[in-house]
Amino acid sequence: MGFYESVFSKVDYRVWMVLPALIGLLMLPFALNIPLGMDFTGGTEIQIITEKDLTSGQFESALSSCGDFSANVQDIDGRTSAIIKSKQEATKECTDAALKPLGFSDAELQRIIPSTFKPELGKTLMDQGTKVFLISGILMALIIFVAFRSIIPSVAVIQGAVLDVVIGMGALSLMGFELSLAGFAALIMLIGYSVDDNIVLTSNVLRDRSKSLGEQVNTAFATGMTMTGATIAALSSIIIVSAFVNMDVIMQIATVLLAGLLVDFMTTWFANVAILKWYTSKAKSGQSKSFGIKLFRS
Repeated sequence: MGFYESVFSKVDYRVWMVLPALIGLLMLPFALNIPLGMDFTGGTEIQIITEKDLTSGQFESALSSCGDFSANVQDIDGRTSAIIKSKQEATKECTDAALKPLGFSDAELQRIIPSTFKPELGKTLMDQGTKVFLISGILMALIIFVAFRSIIPSVAVIQGAVLDVVIGMGALSLMGFELSLAGFAALIMLIGYSVDDNIVLTSNVLRDRSKSLGEQVNTAFATGMTMTGATIAALSSIIIVSAFVNMDVIMQIATVLLAGLLVDFMTTWFANVAILKWYTSKAKSGQSKSFGIKLFRS
């Protein structure tokens, strides 16, 4: 028994048509209110490499007078490497005075220069990023419509990409994930990843009507899962490695893409297969069908 038969043999396919959309609606408020990183809110970042054996707690306690800082400390070749961030602006005078009790000399403090991000710059980046994201989505939709020249299959592909972003971001928001500029760029990449499997599926179904829908879906599933499975494995490896070597930008990109691709399994192989099943059965009969939902078949 293939994937198609195992999924659609008992549960009415129309359930899969509406269930991801309902989940998307539930996740939409969380996706729209995902916590934003310092790139968008503004703040201060301090990078320190020192011979002193200091912990994240010591840095956070010392800098508490300058703002609410969080420190990520690692031991690299016997030296302490710290990346300390706050969503509040802190002056160099304040950070120098706060770090001096930890044993930093004046010469060392001169080399420690806080990077300040203005909230106005963050707003500009958010506005520009949103425009790029919307333009990318519109261009993707136009290409899909031109390629398939059929409204329902095209809408199914576009719906899959939208739900991947909404549900993926909603889930990350619930986990307290902060979206940075790198994560925003990953959302644009996710559009391409999202439509990839959908195009493979839809092309396979619409190209050859001589085969049964089950055969077409199973063939597309084998191809799509090979691509997606390899990508998910690679992204998971990147996240694990990034957690140990402190590569925040790479981790942001990989985390956003991984969340979207995991959601994509549901939107492509459940929701979009169900939509194509309804579409092809309607096309064969030449009649419009009612959309009454019966949860389980007898």
